[in-house]
Amino acid sequence: MDHTIDLPAFQSLLQRLENGEVSIRLRLLGESWTKFSRIILLSESAMIVQDSDDRKTIINIRNIIEFELDKPVEGISASTRYAISY
Repeated sequence: MDHTIDLPAFQSLLQRLENGEVSIRLRLLGESWTKFSRIILLSESAMIVQDSDDRKTIINIRNIIEFELDKPVEGISASTRYAISY
C-alpha cells in the first residue's frame, strides 16, 4: 500500500504538530532516519525540532522525503512511513 502525502497537506500537518505532544521522525534527502522529535518552531520553509536528548535541529522542509509519527493525527496513522510528493 502506497502512503503518500502532498506538500500542502504535509505543511498543514506540521502546523498541527507544532508545540504539540506528537513526535515526528524524518528522512531527509540523502540521509538516514532521524530520532523522533517534536516540532518547536515552524516557518514556511524550515522548522526547528527537538529530540529526547534536548538537541535542537533546523530542518529545511524541502529536504524531507519521508516521515513517520509516534501517534495518529487526523487521518495519518502512527508507525507508518509516508512519502512526500512534491
